[in-house]
Amino acid sequence: MKYTVEVCTYTIEDIKAAKEAGAERVEICADPDAGGTTPSYGLIEYVVDVVGIDAAVMIRPRGGDFVYSPEELEIMERDILRSAQAGAKAVVFGVLTNSGHLDLVAMKHLIAVAKEHGLEVTCHRAFDVSPDPHRFVQELVDLGVDRLLTSGQKPRAIEGLELLGELQKAVGGKLSIMPAVEITSENVEKLLDLGVTEVHTRNVETVTSAMERGANIVMGHDDYDETTRVRIDLAETRRIVEIVKRREG
Repeated sequence: MKYTVEVCTYTIEDIKAAKEAGAERVEICADPDAGGTTPSYGLIEYVVDVVGIDAAVMIRPRGGDFVYSPEELEIMERDILRSAQAGAKAVVFGVLTNSGHLDLVAMKHLIAVAKEHGLEVTCHRAFDVSPDPHRFVQELVDLGVDRLLTSGQKPRAIEGLELLGELQKAVGGKLSIMPAVEITSENVEKLLDLGVTEVHTRNVETVTSAMERGANIVMGHDDYDETTRVRIDLAETRRIVEIVKRREG
C-alpha cells in the first residue's frame, strides 16, 4: 500500500525542504496567518517546472469564513484553471453555506471545472467547522472529491482521533481522509493506525534575519516582527516521512 506525506508550504524555501525530506506532495499557500490563501502563480509554475514535486494549490480568495460571493466564486474558478495550466496535481478548496453545510451547487461546479482539467480535488478544513461531519463527508463522496484535509474537528489531529477513525471507517476507499495539524514524529503512528494513507504536516523552526535595518519600521501591523520568520523543519519532516514510509513495507 502506498503512503503519502504532504507538506504545507508558503515559500520556495519550504518547498525545497519538503522535497529534500522525501515528501511526495506539497500544498502551496499564501498568508499563513489566515490559514492559507491562493498563492502566486509564479511560485506554482516554478515548483512544477524547476523543483519537480507534486503541487496541491490552495484555492481560497481571502481569509475569514467560507461563504463566498458570486464574484469570489468566479475568481476561484479562474484560479483553478490557472493552477491546471501551471501543471498542478490538485486543488484545495471548500465552500459552505451560512448554516455551515457544504454549498453543494458551488462545490459541484468547481469540482467539475477541476476534473475537466485533470486535477485532483481536496476539501480543506472548512470541514472542521461544519455542524454535521458525517453528512458532510458523505456529500464529499457523492461529489467525487478525492481527499479531505481535517484535524477531526479539534485543534490538533491527535485530539481528533475518534472522529478521524469514524470518518475513515465510513468512507473506506471512497475518499482519502488526510489528518492535519501538529502531526509530529511522536504521534504520526497513532494516526496511521486509523487506516489513513496520507498525512499533512507543517513542522517549522524560527530563523533570525541577517539583514541590517536602518530604521525600526515594519510593512505590516505594528506588532509584526520582520526580524524573524519560520521555515520548514527539515530534520523533523524527514523523520515523519521515514516513519510513514516504513508502513509500505
